[in-house]
Order: sequence, then structure tokens, then C-alpha cells
Amino acid sequence: MKKLLHATYILAVAWCISLIGISSAHASHIQGGQLTYEALGNNRYKVSLTVFRDCGGAAFSTISAKLNFSSTGCASGPELPMTLTGNPEAGSPYCANTPGGASQCSASSLTNYQKGTFEATITLPPAAEWIISVTLNARPGVANINPGTGNLYYEARLNNLLPNGTQINNTSPQYQAQDIPIPFVCKSQERTISFATTEPDGDSLVYALATPLQGCNEPNTYKSYTGGIPFIDLTLPGGDPCGAYIKDNQGTYSPTYPLASYNMTGACPLKTAVKAFNFNPNLGTFTFTPANFNTAINSAENKYVVVGQVTEYRRFTGANGKPVYYKVGQVRRDMLVVVIDCNNNNLPGPPIGSGFDKSGVKIVNSRDSTFVTAYTCNYTEVRFRFSDPNPGDILTVSHPELDPSIPTLAKPTYLPSDVATFQLLGNGTASPAGILRIQPDIAFLGKTYRIPVKIEDNACPFKGIQYRTIVLKIEKGNFAKVVASTSDPVVCAGTPVSLTASPFRPDSVAGNPARYGYKWDAAPGLPTAQLTNQKITVTPTVTTRYHVRILGLDFREGTCSDTASVLVRVQQAVKATAATSVPLVCSGGSASLTATAARPGNAQETFTYQWTAANGLSTADATKATLTVKPTATTRYKLRVASTTANAVCGTDTASVLVRVAQPIVTAFKVDSAAVGGRSIKQPPLLFTFTNQSKVAAQPNTVPRYQWSYQRIANSKGQAINDTEQEFSKSSTVATQQFMIAGIYKIRLRSSLVIGAASSSPCQETLAEVNIRVPDSQVPNIFTPNGDGINDAFVISTEAINSKIQIFNRWGRQVFSTDSYRNDWTGDAQPAGVYYYMLTDVKGTTSKGWVELVR
Repeated sequence: MKKLLHATYILAVAWCISLIGISSAHASHIQGGQLTYEALGNNRYKVSLTVFRDCGGAAFSTISAKLNFSSTGCASGPELPMTLTGNPEAGSPYCANTPGGASQCSASSLTNYQKGTFEATITLPPAAEWIISVTLNARPGVANINPGTGNLYYEARLNNLLPNGTQINNTSPQYQAQDIPIPFVCKSQERTISFATTEPDGDSLVYALATPLQGCNEPNTYKSYTGGIPFIDLTLPGGDPCGAYIKDNQGTYSPTYPLASYNMTGACPLKTAVKAFNFNPNLGTFTFTPANFNTAINSAENKYVVVGQVTEYRRFTGANGKPVYYKVGQVRRDMLVVVIDCNNNNLPGPPIGSGFDKSGVKIVNSRDSTFVTAYTCNYTEVRFRFSDPNPGDILTVSHPELDPSIPTLAKPTYLPSDVATFQLLGNGTASPAGILRIQPDIAFLGKTYRIPVKIEDNACPFKGIQYRTIVLKIEKGNFAKVVASTSDPVVCAGTPVSLTASPFRPDSVAGNPARYGYKWDAAPGLPTAQLTNQKITVTPTVTTRYHVRILGLDFREGTCSDTASVLVRVQQAVKATAATSVPLVCSGGSASLTATAARPGNAQETFTYQWTAANGLSTADATKATLTVKPTATTRYKLRVASTTANAVCGTDTASVLVRVAQPIVTAFKVDSAAVGGRSIKQPPLLFTFTNQSKVAAQPNTVPRYQWSYQRIANSKGQAINDTEQEFSKSSTVATQQFMIAGIYKIRLRSSLVIGAASSSPCQETLAEVNIRVPDSQVPNIFTPNGDGINDAFVISTEAINSKIQIFNRWGRQVFSTDSYRNDWTGDAQPAGVYYYMLTDVKGTTSKGWVELVR
């Protein structure tokens, strides 16, 4: 019945229903059913036709089912009579106290259904597609489709010759016996209906809603609908007024919207009703809330045809190695949804699944199913609570045998006991419960299991029935973790870290304390003796991931284990360097210092610099990365760097650089002298030898530089003079110098170090000085140029060297003259005798004398 709510909340209610005790006439109407097949081998197939008919009509024996099969599309093929097997079964949608009982099947009883199965065996050679069909008459009058011919066309398809040339056998999907396709649904109450199947061959299934058929490729057409006043009365008995406004209450029915159903949004007193027929393509279920109801007895306006189609695909490996799916079959289930008025009886609520601490499962309670995600090698439980909004109702929960000892097509395996078991507790009470005990091994990874559950109450006259599916999915289980002494372990190389392996599993199994074993993989910094400990201490020097395997010693030991790991990041130490542009400088010389810092793998990190106060380091430069120092003594400059990154470990380092100040040369030399050959040692010219005895410290990249010089500082008479200093050698070992002029000479050796290139400026020089005396020669009055090396030349005072001299014979004739006399006149070709000379020195002073030449 539809209740209408006016905007002023004045309810106009037309309420009229009386089902109990009123007889009605029923024709022999075909309500629904399906066609399936089973492969027997050698291209032989057993085809089963399951027919649901109106229970008040003629007997099943009057139905003549003929099987048609064709591999050429809708072209009619051979027909084969089908045989009714067993006794037809009547439905029991009513409570036991209903007059006439729970199962009523007569012309004078309430509307009910009866189920019968017909079978035939046929041979189907390989073909791209076989269409297998049965046509029966007549479909009852319904609210959502036009009757057309009145036929109900059952169809199944088989593709046993695939596009890749493979010939196959295939058994079609099989419908679950407890899912009756003639459901009685309560108006204005949400209901879930399933046309889910089992798949004997393990093929992939695709569920869809389809159009009902009256013949091969002859769909029934859908009727239009109008809702009249766009309000639905939602007022509860004795409650405050509440209604819903229908946003769109007219249109045409379709496969995906086969009856008037709405989702309600908003709040009372006025909600919004939006058209919704909620189909779950993964489970083959649809959830809806029927909105329309006609109070007339057995009204066609309360009956709706809904068709669920299941297409199966088989996986093959293609030429490129990738999976290819081919369609191998298709079946359809024709359902007749009957809307009734359940008065004050509310449907049972959905089961609510819950876990417990450390159950290690994921549970989602949705509107049409309960999804449980469990994990391999986890022994756990999920508890389900069943309830009914009507406090006095008794609930009965049922499900097919989940793990038959000998599975058959009619009794397939829904849930292997090696995966889980399902136990019902308190069935037949107001609050039954279920326990799903889960214990999957790794062999069941990736599998999904569906447990179909039927929940019915004992309300009268119509029992409230709900269908739900518990979906159990097995994913990879890993309930281990490694707890480090810090939440995100980052340490310096060589720093110890404590790691603890922790199984996130129940602390007890079947009431006994759980026991676990531990196996760590060998890794850097992990002592071998700790490989089986739960808690270990590692000392890594590089970033290392530590892996542990946790074994359940009480549950499938050897096949079930958890693994975990933790990454201990080793932060490489900051590396500070300090360098100098020159390792050796002169005292007070400049050296450029450069500080750098880096951490391997982190090029973006920045640092601060701090130099320790030291010789030649300016305070203003103490925090610079590049600076200039001027040491006066060899100095080591110390540096500390620090990362600017917050909470950085290993964030500091120190370095130093040595700047050496060159040690000066300790300058020294000794003097040896000897007269020039043929001369008395006391007479010039004299030859002096100077031997360098300077001491030079071993210092790399240095070259000593020497400079020898002399300066006559007094004449032969000891009178001070100031002659120009003369450089005479750069020898580093021995220097020689011949002196012709008498007097006192200061001999100097200057030493200095040159650092680096020869062109560089030397460091400060050091000096050693020695005075030597050159005696003057005695002016002779006779010389004998006979070649004996003794007194062969006319020698005058050494101080007169370079003076102008004129020599005359006794007759006054000039026989020799030079402007720069060198004590070297040997008489030339003059005869022996007395000769006179006139000497003019460099100062212009003139002196005279005589000398005898003896031959």
C-alpha cells in the first residue's frame, strides 16, 4: 500500500488488505526459473530446466518442456523432450501459524510457488556458440513488462569452440538452491535478493541485469509508470508525521530499474526520495526498497520481473604472453518479485561482523553484504550478530553445507575447512550468532570465498526473509613489525641501535599462550650470536635494512611465517676540510685558508664555520669559510663546522691546517787565502777562497739564494775608505776572489730563502761578514824578466794599479806608456839598464822613481 503525505501533513490513507482466509483463483502461470548445463565429457551435456510456477495452478505434470539447441543463432534447431525429475517442491514463505500452513499449494490458498526440475542429455559438438532454450507459457500478468506472446523464454549459451581454435568442455554456473527466484518482499522495507552462482570450472563471472525474453532475441517491452502524487508516507505507527518527496515519479521501467524503489535522504518530517535500484555486479545481488503496493488480492500490480544474467570467461595465455579471456558460456535467471504488505513486521537486520583485539582482519558491513579480509597464516575469529527489529521475533539462520566431504554440482564447496569454518550459535532464538574461524595457509592467497546466508523470522502471515553474503577474501598476511629504539632510526656510523621483532598476532591460540620463533637475516652490524633473538642490538656503519622472519610455533610451523624489516639509516659523518693556498710562508707573509664541509648524499646541506683564535688570525675572520692569515711563526689553525639542519645527527666535525713559517738560513762561511802563483804570499795579487758553511733547514718547495760581495773599507796604510761594494759570486758552496789592491776588505755572504717559483720574492735575508787584509807590495828597484816566474815584471804599489804610467830610458826616450797599469811591464825588448817612471794615480797625484832592469 502507498501512503501519501500532503505538505500540510494531513494524511489521506487508503488501507485495505485481507490475505488470511480469503481464497483466490490461480491460473497455471510460469513464474520464473533458469536453464543450466553440466559437461559429461565427449561433447555430451546434461541440461537442467528449473521451473517456478504459481502453486495454485495445474500440476507440474501438465507442463511439456521441450529443449531446443542451435549453433546457428536463433534459427530453430532440434527439439528434445525434457523429463521431470523428482517431486516438485512447494515454497514455504508463510509462518507455521498461518491458516493453511507454511507451504500452501491450492486454488483456495494464498499465493505461493512450486519448484520443479526437468532434465535432458544432448550432444553439442564444438561450435562458436550454442543457444540452448526452452519456451513455456504463460507468464503471469506483471506490473513492469508487457506480456507480448505471454511466453517465458529460458536460455543458456555455450561457447565450446573458442576464437583461438581451442575445443573445451564447460559446465555452466550453478545457482544456489537457497536463493529462491520468487521472493516476497515487504513494501517500504529494504531487501536484498541474490542471483549469485557457483562456478565449477573456476571461470571468471560477470553479473548483469538483463531484459526478460519471450523468444530468442525477442525482448519483452517495459511499461511506463507514474506515481501520481509525488509523496510517500513514512509515518510510523504512533509516530510523528514523516514523509518523502519523490523527485522523479514517472518514467519507463528498465532492466536496471525494474520496479519503483527509492533511496531516502534528508530527515523527517520531509525527506527526499531518489530513484535507486542498487545492483552489486561483483556479488550478483540487488538491494531495493519497493515503494508501490496494490491492496487487491493477487494483484498483477505487485509483481515485477527481474532478470539476472551471468556470463563466464576463461583465461588463456595469448601469443604475447599476456592473459586473454574468452567467453565460454552464459545463463539467465528469470525472477518474479512479489510485493506484499508486511504490516508491522520488519525484516531481519543484516548480520554485523566484528573482530577482537589483534584479530588481524578487516571487516566492512555494507548494506547487502559483510566483507571480511583475512590474511594468510593468521588464526583468528570474526563474530556475527543477527538481530530483528521486532523484539518478539525468532530468527533462523541457514546456509548451504560449506565443505561437503564429496562435493557435487548440487553441493559445491563454498568454504574449504582448511581456510575457515562457520558455526551458528543460538539458532532459533531472538539473537543468534555466528563465528567464522579463519586459518588460511599461504596456498589460499588471493582466493575469495562467499558464504550465502538466509535469515528469516517467524512473523505471520509472511515470514520476513533477508539474504546476505559473507565475503571472505584472503590476502597476504604479514603481522610482524620491528620496533626500533627510536621511531625513525637515524644514527651516526658505529652507533648501536636496539631492534625488537614484534608479532602483531593474538597473544593466545585456542586458549594457550602463543609461541613465536625469530630468524634475522645476516646483515652488517648484526652479531651472528643474535640471529635468533627477539631483541637485537646492531651497530651499522652504512644504511642497512634488517629483516626478520617470525615463525608461529603453534600454527602450521614451517609454512606460515611473517616477515618484517626496518631501515636503519646511517647518516654519514660531516666531513670538514681546511686547506691553505701555500703550506709555507715567510714570517708575516700571507696564506689564504679555505674551509669546506659536506655530508655524502646531501649536497644541499649548509654549515657554519668557527676558527679558533691563533697567531696571524684576525678576530673578524673567525667565522669565514675563506680568510687570510699572516703568521709570524709556524701555526696550526683549528676549525669546527656545524650543520644548520635542525636535529641533524653527525652534524659537526673538526679540521685543521698547518701553515709553516720558513726558518731563516743560519749564514756562515770560512776564508782561505793563497798568493797567485810566482808571487810571495805576502804580495798581491792574492786569491781568496770562501767556503759556505750556512745551515739550511729542510723545507719543501724552497730554494736557498746566496750573494757574495766584497768592499774595501781601508787602504794599505789603514786609512778608512768607502769603496763601492762589489758582488762577486752566487755560489752556494765555494766562492773565490783575487785581490790586486792592498787594503782591508769586508767580505759579506747574504742568504735568503725563496718559496715556490724562482721569480718569487725571497724571505728576509741573513748576513755573515768577515774582514780580510791584502798587504801592499814593496816597490822594487830591480826586476829580472828571465821567465823564472819570480820578479819578472815591474811591480809598483798595488794601490797604483790602474794608474797612468810613463817609462823612460836613460836618454829620456819614452819606452812604455799606459793609462791603466796592471804591474805587468816586463821590459819588452829594452836592454838592461836603469829606467825612469812617472806615475799618475786615479786621483791625479803624480810620483816619480827609477827601476833597474837586469837581464
